[in-house]
Amino acid sequence: MKKLLEVEDLYIDFKTLWGVAKVLNGVSFDIREGEIFGLVGETGCGKSVTALSILRLLPPNARISGKILFKGENLLEKSEEELRKIRGKEISIVFQDPMTSLNPLFKIGEQMLDVIELHEGLSREKAEEHAKKLLKAVGLSDPGRILDSYPHELSGGMRQRIMIAMALSSNPSLLIADEPTTALDVTIQKQILELILDLRSKYKFSVLLITHDLGVVAGVCDRVGVMYAGNIVEIADTEELFENPLHPYTQGLLSVVPDPRMKKPIRPLRGSVPSLLNPPSGCRFHPRCDYTSKTCTTVKPELHEYSPGHFVACHLYGGEGSD
Repeated sequence: MKKLLEVEDLYIDFKTLWGVAKVLNGVSFDIREGEIFGLVGETGCGKSVTALSILRLLPPNARISGKILFKGENLLEKSEEELRKIRGKEISIVFQDPMTSLNPLFKIGEQMLDVIELHEGLSREKAEEHAKKLLKAVGLSDPGRILDSYPHELSGGMRQRIMIAMALSSNPSLLIADEPTTALDVTIQKQILELILDLRSKYKFSVLLITHDLGVVAGVCDRVGVMYAGNIVEIADTEELFENPLHPYTQGLLSVVPDPRMKKPIRPLRGSVPSLLNPPSGCRFHPRCDYTSKTCTTVKPELHEYSPGHFVACHLYGGEGSD
């Protein structure tokens, strides 16, 4: 499949009162046309920062280098005016908490119609017709009432469906879903994930799904990238990753997932996530790894293709910088 988005050697630092936080440390991955790519990792590993960097929505204290190629063009080289034509139209984003994404002072209709008019250039009447069609597409059966409602009058699941409808209003090529089910209960989570799958099949867009939930990854993603402390440590097809995890961190993540069919005890990862103000040298996972060598403490492992379509950044599997 053709590549829609390519992130190459992305570094992001944040200048803070306590020092420079080295949040992304050479992140590279790609998303193909029509696929759902999952980015999974612990809280604070850099998943959301990666998503915001694609849309150039980082705060002023961020320093960024590398390449973010969207349809072959580097987004980091575009002007703010050029980016406004891409944000919301070519690339849309759905955040984890729809209550903070929707303005509580305005009715849903005002917010949806403003977005549609801005990107599609439709009249108010045509924009309303389009909004109602989108709300029906995301499974909301009374679009007229919803457009006339304030966000607090609707449930969390309904608000998230509205955010998805708004994100799809301009028929984007890429939908970024940043923890889209975190604030919802389990049954609604399942409905939202099934909705994203159905809409992807209908509208043929790609999805960058950011999550810390391996169950979500297993259920909806075509490929997955595992992230640790600002690094991509492994990329593979979802089935391959679960059946044959290579990186010790990926193995550790999977070992703590309860499996009622297996009677082996859960083995939690030892240690804790390092501070990004003073990250470990070499491989950032080495203080928690059971297979650490001297090379791991001094040389950063590069992401390389260990087997067809399966990439890993670990000195155990060779690659550049390994012994």
